[in-house]
Amino acid sequence: MKIMLFSLGTRGDIEPFLAIAQRLHARGDKVVCAFPVQFGELVDQSKYAFHGLSEKFLELIEGEKAKLVLGGRGSIFKKLGALSWMIRTSGEMQKEVIAQQHALIEQIQPDRVIYNQKCLYPVVWGMKNKGKTTLLSPLPCTIHPYEEHAALGMGKDMGKLLNTFTYRFSNFFLFNTISRSTKKFQKAFGINLSTSAIKHHVLNGEKMIYTISPSLFSKPAYWNENVHVVGYHEREAQSAWQASPALESFVKTHTKIVFITFGSMTNPEPEEVTSAIVKVLSKHKIPAILNTASGGLKEPEEAPEHVFFTRSLPYAWILPKVYATVHHGGAGTVHTSLKYGCASLIIPHILDQHIWNDLLPQLGVGPAGVSIKKFSEKTFEPLLLKLLSTSAYKENALRLSEKLKAEDLEDYLLSTITEDQAIVR
Repeated sequence: MKIMLFSLGTRGDIEPFLAIAQRLHARGDKVVCAFPVQFGELVDQSKYAFHGLSEKFLELIEGEKAKLVLGGRGSIFKKLGALSWMIRTSGEMQKEVIAQQHALIEQIQPDRVIYNQKCLYPVVWGMKNKGKTTLLSPLPCTIHPYEEHAALGMGKDMGKLLNTFTYRFSNFFLFNTISRSTKKFQKAFGINLSTSAIKHHVLNGEKMIYTISPSLFSKPAYWNENVHVVGYHEREAQSAWQASPALESFVKTHTKIVFITFGSMTNPEPEEVTSAIVKVLSKHKIPAILNTASGGLKEPEEAPEHVFFTRSLPYAWILPKVYATVHHGGAGTVHTSLKYGCASLIIPHILDQHIWNDLLPQLGVGPAGVSIKKFSEKTFEPLLLKLLSTSAYKENALRLSEKLKAEDLEDYLLSTITEDQAIVR
């Protein structure tokens, strides 16, 4: 079977697709990936066919204006100006990406298409080609109403009625955007591409998979049979990475280490954020490893001996060796931290990460964190001390780790994607 994967976004949006691609390839399917061109090398390492989508999308969400909107401390007028620019730019960018997606599907002629909700064209192609598309989301609280929490970016738990309304509200804008952006295909496909028709297709007809562990977020009984929670699936990275002697020595010398990372997230003030963290760690002599990764944290010229800086390292290597994690709240980092039994504190940067910051305290694995916009030495210190002093957080994380490791949902995942009638659970 020839299966095409479309995804737009940051590294966290790409990894779930690479994990699925790996499993499809191992089963004998022909896999074709279409991601932002910046991820070409990452896909090439996996030996799949790759087609680069416009570099503008990633540049947009990682640019200075995006930093100002999402985490900056500029004036409200600067933020509104940056937001207005992003909206205008994203509209033009989507036109380019939609044209690319259309051309690629026409060229490849896939048997199945898997895509995330940032990709608009596969929705209408799926309306024309019933049963051949699968919408993927690595996060909860999007598309399908969840009565216990508001929709992505719309707040926390506001009660069942208001929570449900937030999904109707946010979905309207999504479906309307799809309708306006793809209307030119209506005549060629011979289908109705109105907002209401797209809404009916996505909510009731489109196969959708949430690549989330049911131990963290189980499928509500009121969701339709076309929606599936298929578990979290990691990519088996083949890397020649080796820890430096200094890092090996650090993890052997210190106990109750905290691993701090913001993944692919950036912020306008990495020096100030790092300084606040190091001051708290120094004050309480807490051993920690800080991953500077994409620039959200920045290594200072001098650091205390119990604080170790690194630019990158595999989570599968470090997480079994630490007590707790402090991170941005990306879906992959959330799952991986808990898989290895780490008590967790989230410093959310963008929309979906706030949801995990709401849900994880309910699991008892850590306290509710503080947004990067409000992050300071004063706000961080009590949260870190609570994370390390509350033994129940670690105990609950270890119990949850056993549940995550016991999940065996790969067959469910693959059959849901490729069978006309998926297994119902």
